[in-house]
Amino acid sequence: MSKLPKLSLNEKAYQKINERIITLELRPGSQVDEGSLEELLSIGRTPIREALFRLTADGLLETVPKRGFFVKPITIDDVKSLFEAMMFSERACAFLSARRVRKDHIEILRQVNKNLQETMIKQDYLQVTLLNSDFHRIMHEATDNRFLRSSLNHLQNQAQRLAYLAYSKETASNDLKSHFRKVTKDHETIISLLKKRDEHGLMLKVTEHIQLFYSRIINYMSPPIEGLDIILEGDSAKLGYEVRADPLALTKG
Repeated sequence: MSKLPKLSLNEKAYQKINERIITLELRPGSQVDEGSLEELLSIGRTPIREALFRLTADGLLETVPKRGFFVKPITIDDVKSLFEAMMFSERACAFLSARRVRKDHIEILRQVNKNLQETMIKQDYLQVTLLNSDFHRIMHEATDNRFLRSSLNHLQNQAQRLAYLAYSKETASNDLKSHFRKVTKDHETIISLLKKRDEHGLMLKVTEHIQLFYSRIINYMSPPIEGLDIILEGDSAKLGYEVRADPLALTKG
């Protein structure tokens, strides 16, 4: 069996710090402590700093003069802009990849989707996030357009934190198992349409797939109001309020 290539210290530092950003171990807006990373990762300062500069170029960190590196926060405006950019760029990717995809791309996409299904069963949400991102990056490779690929790679870097949050947290209106089934089913359809070189069908399916991701984010961000009538019921008599069927509709008793 051939051995996997050994990661350089620079690449190892990049991957490990990136994982901590994705999983929010490095919180949005927080300062990055280079000394702590050296000790935690057992990697020297030079690879750590090179990784931090690379992550800054990816748009995940920002530098503040005389203060160092900070994890870029996620704002509502960022989320809106991200999905707008993804909708346009991923549809362009679908069009070009349908024309230029190679047989080896198809085979890799199938293997990644298979690995994704297995990882979902294990509930390893970091790997789910990374594998799902890999699936889309392979489609980006199939465009054979380095400028579009670079733009899409930047969007994927930004989307990973949102994806991890959405995949690792249960929501009442959109359970994880159901969501994951839709994700992998979409991937299977995308592979089939790529194989047929169906440009129009692929653009439509990619649009639906982005909307699926968007709906998951919206569900994650929505406040849990189900069952508030139960929570309030015990205290309603003391407060002098009558609790109606609608938990947000309170009238003075």
